[in-house]
Amino acid sequence: MNFLKRIFAQDTEAHADAPSKDGFLLSQERVDALRAAMNAANICDPINLEVLGDLSMEEREEFAFRTGTLALYVGSEEVGELQASEEQAALKAMPKGYGLDQLNGINVGCGGRIVDEQITPIDIMRCPMGASGEHAEHTPRALLALPDALPFRENSLDFIIALHMLEHVGNPHEVIRYFLSLLKPGGGIGIVVPDWRYTWDARHDVAEFGHKWNCTPALVQSLYDEHWADLCDLEALDTYRHKMSFDFVLRKHGDFTPFDVTKAPRQKSGKELSDEGAFLHGE
Repeated sequence: MNFLKRIFAQDTEAHADAPSKDGFLLSQERVDALRAAMNAANICDPINLEVLGDLSMEEREEFAFRTGTLALYVGSEEVGELQASEEQAALKAMPKGYGLDQLNGINVGCGGRIVDEQITPIDIMRCPMGASGEHAEHTPRALLALPDALPFRENSLDFIIALHMLEHVGNPHEVIRYFLSLLKPGGGIGIVVPDWRYTWDARHDVAEFGHKWNCTPALVQSLYDEHWADLCDLEALDTYRHKMSFDFVLRKHGDFTPFDVTKAPRQKSGKELSDEGAFLHGE
């Protein structure tokens, strides 16, 4: 939890794009009192649940925004609601009108978060699910690859999802263009990233595999305008209510055509191959 100590050690200056004071749910006096009562060294300390537990989820998100601390979600219901919102948003990358059983999709940087068994997981390591230790959150059946060097041909995938992965690369504009090259026309990319204003400032993140850029919806819009608009449409941006993270969906230009075995080139029978002298026969 060293990174949490760094989070709380940061200055609590207001963010430049904070909403107007009149739009706040909490008074500054209450924010100051709550901040003073927290255990700033460890957000997981039960005392923080006591201090912030009476606030609504929206008030806790606002508190995180105004104090530069990590947004706190209380209980399995809120955490589950957040995760479900993230996954549903990312899956909007699927070409419309098709089920998962009809599509070839990958989940890049899945960790232990499978999303669906019919989506191929891609990760940088494997270990048994539920194992203890540093590398516990990685599925043992994932394909091993880096996000900018995936084992797929260009124009071969129907959709790509990546939940809490893209913030860990220093060149997101290049990685997304690479993802787009792997998609068929009409294929989609569904991304979920943290909003740094409710998590932490990556300018202070010293971890080698930590956050590498400060994500916001406005920055994603500018990245799209500058780097991706020639290849795809920005189909969705920041669509669910939770503030700790947000989503965006990109749709590659062109008409989508799914795999259809009935339209594959006709396969010759063994007899036809034998009649043509192309049959492989072992004595």
